[in-house]
Amino acid sequence: MQREYVLGVDIGTTNAKAMLVGADGTILRTQAVGYPLLTPSVGRVEQRAEDWWRALAAAVRAVCADAETARGVRGLALSTQGGTIVPVDASLQATGNAIVWSDHRCGEERKEFAGRFGENWMYERTGWKLGANLPALQIRHMRKNDPEAFRRARWFLSVPDYLAARLTGRPVVDLSNAGINQLADVRAGTYCDEILRFAGIEKRCLAEIVPSGRPVGKLTREAAEALGLPQDTIVSSGAHDQYAVALGAGACRRGDAVIGTGTAWVVAALSDAPDFGSGFAQSRAAMDGLWGSMLSIGTGGACLDWFRKRIAGLEDAPLSYEEINGFLERNPRPRADGPMFFPYFCGAKPPLRDDAVRATLLGVDLSHDRLDVIRAIMEGVACQIVWALEAMKARHPVESLRVAGGATRSPGWMRMLANLAGRPVRVAAAGEPGCFGAAILAGIGCGLFEGARAASVLFENDRTVLPDEDCMEEYQTLFKRYKRDARRLSALYSEGEDSDAPV
Repeated sequence: MQREYVLGVDIGTTNAKAMLVGADGTILRTQAVGYPLLTPSVGRVEQRAEDWWRALAAAVRAVCADAETARGVRGLALSTQGGTIVPVDASLQATGNAIVWSDHRCGEERKEFAGRFGENWMYERTGWKLGANLPALQIRHMRKNDPEAFRRARWFLSVPDYLAARLTGRPVVDLSNAGINQLADVRAGTYCDEILRFAGIEKRCLAEIVPSGRPVGKLTREAAEALGLPQDTIVSSGAHDQYAVALGAGACRRGDAVIGTGTAWVVAALSDAPDFGSGFAQSRAAMDGLWGSMLSIGTGGACLDWFRKRIAGLEDAPLSYEEINGFLERNPRPRADGPMFFPYFCGAKPPLRDDAVRATLLGVDLSHDRLDVIRAIMEGVACQIVWALEAMKARHPVESLRVAGGATRSPGWMRMLANLAGRPVRVAAAGEPGCFGAAILAGIGCGLFEGARAASVLFENDRTVLPDEDCMEEYQTLFKRYKRDARRLSALYSEGEDSDAPV
């Protein structure tokens, strides 16, 4: 009997990862293929859309290396970076580079939009704050500054709809990505006429909006050949990467919260209604009927890698994770006289909300070494994300807390989180939860899985980390100190900006 599989593919900012998952939820193979970021000038970040396609095809071929496995693939879905836009012509050839979500060229367009609509208008429609980077403003910028690329474009597509079109011939974007593109009214699930007029485009230039986990179509002949898959493989709508991570970690009910750990650390809490009064990013979640509120530390995991590679080691010989984990195992308690680190490389996000403050290390003396500083960095990132979780809990009930991503490989970091949160933390077994979440959506779309709620077997290998009664009180004291000193830092940086006193 032919075995059956689904594929989850994560299209991130720097690589594509494909995961092969069996019909019983077993993760069989994972493969990553990288691609470059292009930085033509300060504040500009671009990619070649063709690179996404080539990496997707190469990663899929790698995990379906033999013909028998490839023949058993029933479905495929994507987890994707959000807020990246690419103009393409009628044959899906890019008329210019894709503009990546981290690009910030649209300062003038931001001023124009705020002047016309006000600061909060964009957030109230799309669930995402007005910035200088996301697709609505990028399209307007392109129309003014690259009229040739704009004129030749038939479609303005984000990552999921561009790849859906390459895979099936049908450009489709899921609801969880539609909001971050800032072109749609996320509550209505339809494009917003006022935003489209500001951007200078019509609805016919944009992809169809559908919920996650819906069949989009079967592979075209060209796509099947490129991926090495059967042409009757069903492509289903996927999700924005953070909501794919949430699903891959088992969050599929109201009251579930997930901390996603990677370059950025993100906390997302699921509820049955949006909460625009919170100021947190609001999105449709990957599961029908659910909404997500999201807060992030943009450099959460990057803080640790910065110190490991640039301060405590070298790029090609960083301080090893084995040494770090061993140190935490030998020293499970926080040092009362230890240094404190505040992970504000890009300013402080909610709940502190202060763009002026910067990453700071406090309380270092000659008794401390690089491992004490590493511990302070890990504690600082954990304190900041639990602080964000507290802000979430003030708005929504958080009945279960899950953690997913790269930091789950550090038992000591997971114990920190449990002790700071003062509650059990469920650690996702899936090493690439975005891929796994996409694979679940692929299984739902092609009929292989009944639905994530019914498929508890998919998460039976997760583990639970309990708070340690012996040192939880010490961590709670550390957490109070962290919040107190973060507020003092904010006042210090603000004073430095405004003061006219001579130096």
